[in-house]
Amino acid sequence: MINVSRKEIARYLGYRGITPDAAVSDEIERAVGELNSAVSPAHIFREFPLELYSAASESAETGSAAPGNAAAESAGTISFAGLSVQSKSLSRNLAGCHKIVILAATLGVGADRLIARAQVRSMTQASVLQAAGAAMIEAYVEEVNRKIRNEHTAEGLYLRPRFSPGYGDLPLTLQKDIIRILNTPKTIGVSLTDACLMVPSKSVTALIGVSGNESRCVMAGCEECSSRNTCVYRR
Repeated sequence: MINVSRKEIARYLGYRGITPDAAVSDEIERAVGELNSAVSPAHIFREFPLELYSAASESAETGSAAPGNAAAESAGTISFAGLSVQSKSLSRNLAGCHKIVILAATLGVGADRLIARAQVRSMTQASVLQAAGAAMIEAYVEEVNRKIRNEHTAEGLYLRPRFSPGYGDLPLTLQKDIIRILNTPKTIGVSLTDACLMVPSKSVTALIGVSGNESRCVMAGCEECSSRNTCVYRR
């Protein structure tokens, strides 16, 4: 049983500052019940050493970038698990971290099948199931994230807010590497389309920084996403 916020489901349905009426609320309750009977939540995560390089420091050592090149100086390179990723957004999120957790989670194929069946009989029911599924996978990922956080807290370590491909300037194509590193087709049954979309659709990947220093980081999800000003699902 995954506990999911009805308010979050309503937000995914477009109810911003408005309380759904009784009929919609009933549909939401039914969708949550059906999903909890159909889903098979699964997750996997691995932890790797992390190295952060600022473009500015690299330029000083190699002379590869001209002084005053703001784009080069602000960009940043993140190295982990044999990857070298450039992302200004992720670099800021991971500042001060020495390890990184790569996480993938899914509700399984049951949610997609349930939604597909609903699309045949009622697009309204299908829309509510879609919204409930989106809120449910986030609730499940948050539950997993909390367990990982507790394990690290016991070791005197702290986690940064999770950061997913597609947020800020972190490319969605990084999904390919995450899927490969975690071997998700075999471990939790998650594969990738040519457009870098996950199957089952109610799946999430994320990167989580690990630091020895507690630091408040405000760059979570909507706050850092480049679509925050236009997305109808923004908080």
